[in-house]
Amino acid sequence: MSGPVTRALISAHRGAAGQLGLRDNSWESLEAAVRLPVDYIEFDVHRTADGRYVLHHLDHVRRGRRKLYLRHLSARAVAELVGHPLVTYEDALTLLAAHGKKAHIDLKLVSPPDHYGRPGAAYELEAARTALRIMGSPEAFILTSLEDPSVAVLAKWAAVESPGTLVGLSLGRTIFGLGWWGQVRLRHSELFPAGRLRRCGATLVVVQHRLASLRVLRWAGRQGLPVLVWTVDRPRKLRRYLTDRRVWMVTSNFPDRARGAADYDVVA
Repeated sequence: MSGPVTRALISAHRGAAGQLGLRDNSWESLEAAVRLPVDYIEFDVHRTADGRYVLHHLDHVRRGRRKLYLRHLSARAVAELVGHPLVTYEDALTLLAAHGKKAHIDLKLVSPPDHYGRPGAAYELEAARTALRIMGSPEAFILTSLEDPSVAVLAKWAAVESPGTLVGLSLGRTIFGLGWWGQVRLRHSELFPAGRLRRCGATLVVVQHRLASLRVLRWAGRQGLPVLVWTVDRPRKLRRYLTDRRVWMVTSNFPDRARGAADYDVVA
């Protein structure tokens, strides 16, 4: 007898811009993504110097050879430098909520260090409360970050104000620019993440697919923690992770390809 394989959820990376041939984190990609049969839509959020929350992947823009960081620029200045309007965080959330889509919010912003010790001062909390207000339900969005302090403040907030919202620590930070010892320390902390995850209180493990294939999936499975694997585009790897019972969700630039990779029957 045969039956369908239970698959993990699918998150459309950067609004499925790769599949759609559109600029990532753009209004056009989000408008198209909400019509796709996906479970979540992922986008990147930064905070500019004038306190605006906007969608953009990198933490900087370039003027010639100079890197100009978004946190030091106004939203208007960033838009002028990149040559196109920026999507505001509130507009993105409002669009997803109107179409009944869940939001995978990847927070690329950080607060000044002293803000984490002051109740309610972290920028991440403003972003989280905005998501809850617009999305309407704790289960309608997840929050992810590469930064341990961000995850820690968000996990505490979710436990009190938004039970049901998963808060994930992302593992798989680039090692570019680190010395050899920094590279070793970083990768060790990602391959053996128990201490980091426990200290920041993460309720979701967000792991780059190459690291997931080593030992993180086994560890997370033993701990009973849901796992989000990113960013998976090759059909063989998509099938592997989407049908792995330890994986809760897979992020892909090609969600249609992901659905096709997992939608098949096996002999039970």
